[in-house]
This record gives sequence, C-alpha cells and structure tokens, in this order.
Amino acid sequence: MYIELLLVIGGLIGLVVASSFTVKAAQAIARSLAISELIIGLTITSIGTSIPEITTNIFAAVDKLKGLEHASGIAVGNILGSNLSQITIILGICGLIATRLYISKRSLFRDGLMMFVAACILFLASIDGNISRIEGGILITIYLAYLFFISQQEKVVKKEKPSVSKLRIFLYLLMLTVSIAGVLFFGNIMVKHGIFLAKSIQINTYIIGLFVGLGTSLPELSISIAAVIKKSGSLSIGNLIGSNITDPLLSIGIGASIGGFVVAKSVLQFDFIFWIAATAIALLLLFNHQNLNRKEASILILLYAVFIYIKLFLY
Repeated sequence: MYIELLLVIGGLIGLVVASSFTVKAAQAIARSLAISELIIGLTITSIGTSIPEITTNIFAAVDKLKGLEHASGIAVGNILGSNLSQITIILGICGLIATRLYISKRSLFRDGLMMFVAACILFLASIDGNISRIEGGILITIYLAYLFFISQQEKVVKKEKPSVSKLRIFLYLLMLTVSIAGVLFFGNIMVKHGIFLAKSIQINTYIIGLFVGLGTSLPELSISIAAVIKKSGSLSIGNLIGSNITDPLLSIGIGASIGGFVVAKSVLQFDFIFWIAATAIALLLLFNHQNLNRKEASILILLYAVFIYIKLFLY
C-alpha cells in the first residue's frame, strides 16, 4: 500500500514538473515563430496547464476500455477536484496575495459566463450516469466553437518574426518532445497506481481523483500566483477561468470520446451541484465590483474547506 501511495505521489510530482516544461517549451516555440499572444493564451497556456488533467483522463479512458471500471472515478474526480480547487482555494489565495485582483466586464461576461455554462453542460451530459463517446465529441466541439468565437472577437495583430536560430528552435522542439513523453509516462503511473491504491485501502477511486485533481491544479496555481506577483491580476483570473472552460469540455471530452465515463449518482447529487454553486458564487463576487478583495477571497477558501469536510466526514 505504501509503495502504491509513493508511486501516486511521485507520478503526480513528475506530471506537474513535466507539464511545466511542456508549457514553457510550447510558449518558446510560439514566440520564436511569431504566433500571436492571443493564440498562445487561447491554446498553449490554457490547454498547456490542463495537460495533467487531459493526460489523466486519456489513461483513465484507456484503462476503462481494458475493463477497469474504477478508472471513471479517477477521471471525473480529477476534473471536479481540479476545477473546484481552482475556482475556490486557488482564486482565493490569489485574492489574499494581490492588492487588487481586477478583471474586465467584457471578460467576465464572455469568459466567466462560458465557464459557468461549461460546468452546466458537463452536468447535463452526465445526468444519466454516463458520458458517452458521442457526448465526449459534443463537448470537444463546443470547446472548439468557443475558441473560434473568441478568435473572431479579438483583433490579432501579426508580429514581426523575431530572429531566432534554427538550432534554438530545434532545442525547443526537443524539450517539448521530451516533456510530453514525461507527461505521458508519469500520467500513466499516477492513474494505474491510484486505482490499485484505492482498491487496497477500499477507498472510492473518485475520492482519489479529487485529491489528484488538487495536485494537477498546481500548474494553474503557480502561473496564477506568478501573475499576481507581477501585478497582473487579470492574467491570474483569466488563467483560472480558461482552465475551468478547458477541463470540463476538452479534458473530459477527449477521455469520454475514447472510452466513455461512468458518473456515480452521489457525485451528480452533491459534487456537481456544489461545483456549479461555487462557480456561481465566485462569479457573483467578481461581478460585484470587477475585483476580489481579501474578505471575498477568504469566502472562496472557506467554500473549499466546507466541501472537503463534507466529502470526508458527512457524505
């Protein structure tokens, strides 16, 4: 049991570190090739910080195809745990650190509401206890439609291509390849041994998934805190909102389109409802004055503490 636990923790740490290098390499390549900051933000940063969740869901879906039904719990718990932690405790920590955590009305109405809609769409797709391959494909399609909508709204200014040597670009590509291989390797270890750990100590794989989700939120946490320290509160909030759109639509969508997922009734009755309610509360606090003060940040952190307490001791 202890070996399995160490492998899960080691896999999680390796996954987060490899994901960090993946994002850095991809950003370096994008800038070297003069790809706009808009495209970097919409694809590389948002999808890049969600690589741990995407990888976990892919391996969970593959394991489900092999007959390991418990894998669905890891996948769904991973996304709910990740998104809930991002919109409560991580956003709350950023609010406590920042002197001012501002976000524009335009971004709130467009991206904030899309975040809420994404949570509701995933709930509707799961309401019968299953997320089918077709529903997975629909989730991906909605995500791609959102990206297209954003790209049409934004004015992309083409940059002058910087002078970067072919050797440097090759090294960036090599770094990207190695880091992606690391993500796949550590993601596989974490999911497989997470299932074995749950079986050995007779804990629901969904609970394991929740804590894995908290761990896979570390890229978002590090990027958001770095943005706050650099006095870019809007980037911090934007990173969290973007990930909370990417995870339920793209991450779950990819996994479900491979093998489909089973969603427990108890998860639908409590966890999904709590997540959607927490998302609504976070948005209402931000809508109040386009800012998040320390009192409101504390409320979000308390929300996460209440959720964990209920899951572990009451529900």
